[in-house]
Amino acid sequence: MKLPREVYILGLVSLFTDIASEMVYPLLPLFLTGVLGASTTIVGLIEGIAEATASLFKVIGGRISDRMGARKPLLLLGYGIPALLRPVLALAVAPWQVLGYRFLDRIGKGVRTAPRDALIAEVTPTEHYGRAYGLHRSMDSLGATIGPLLAFLLLPLLDYRGVFWVSAIPAVLATLLILWFLKERRGLAKPLPPLRLSAFSPRYRWFLLATGIATLGLSSNAFLILRLSDLGLSATQATLVYTGYNLLYALMAFPLGLLADRIGARRLVLLGFAAYALVYLGFGLSFAAWHGIVLFMLYALYSAAFEGSSRAYLAQVIPQTEKASAIGLYHTLVGLLLFPASALFGFLWQHLGVQAAFFTAAGFALLAMLLMLVDPTRRQSYTF
Repeated sequence: MKLPREVYILGLVSLFTDIASEMVYPLLPLFLTGVLGASTTIVGLIEGIAEATASLFKVIGGRISDRMGARKPLLLLGYGIPALLRPVLALAVAPWQVLGYRFLDRIGKGVRTAPRDALIAEVTPTEHYGRAYGLHRSMDSLGATIGPLLAFLLLPLLDYRGVFWVSAIPAVLATLLILWFLKERRGLAKPLPPLRLSAFSPRYRWFLLATGIATLGLSSNAFLILRLSDLGLSATQATLVYTGYNLLYALMAFPLGLLADRIGARRLVLLGFAAYALVYLGFGLSFAAWHGIVLFMLYALYSAAFEGSSRAYLAQVIPQTEKASAIGLYHTLVGLLLFPASALFGFLWQHLGVQAAFFTAAGFALLAMLLMLVDPTRRQSYTF
């Protein structure tokens, strides 16, 4: 069966948006420190505020979307803000202006995530959730691969500010795709009861518990890149490995989405947790550069499998009336937990050693897998 037109449009929107974002993101720390004279503390503060903002606004965007009974207005706002803000970044002469850009840009990210995922669920038959979310993640990751490569090629020709100006082009294209080509059947605007976790299904709450525990062990990718450096790779080689990670993710997300439809999204979530545990165990035990490269590629397979299948499974267990609220709450929880997760990982690495950090993360993944296996809330049709 061919997927709904809206899925392809949203995939293209994410492709162009990630090209625009990833043209900017790798250059921002260098721009801040090398051009604007910011300290590394300021860089960390800006990024911390940015990511916390995105996490908090995911549940807010979902809630507003459900209340309006519409997805498109929130998508236009969420994708349009970053496109309109590119001049602020390109003309910035002080770190606080970059902070303003990142803050508003991440509001856009937060506002659009839940309505977008809810719209995909609403237009796609349940039996094709895996391939729909897999296709979307594939195109999103392809953009994340193209963006840094374009920045690498354009930087010697245009300098930082020139690259920031050029990044506005794919960002504007993404917004125009929504404005001109994305159609939706709007529901009725309605008041919503206060957001309470107890109002959602037991299966949804159990999945939140399992993924929350898994997230506590999920360190920032920066630590994996640092581990590559420990194993002997240069900064350039580590960057190439990370580019390969994004490319493999993009290539495998759709086929693994098809697999989720065939064997069940829950099973692929379980396999994803298992792969996550094995990769982190491997990083803890590795002692050669090629070990790190192989493990990073396996990590790409985990990411491609879990990101699509977790969204597909989530779409199966969320309520029909508050889809975006439930999706937004999930993304907010995961996003907020990434901060203590990375802090814990860094603390363990510094004080107890690299193996303690990676083995602890693997333990969280195994615990999450166990919780999904013994899930007392699942229906008989979802047994593994």
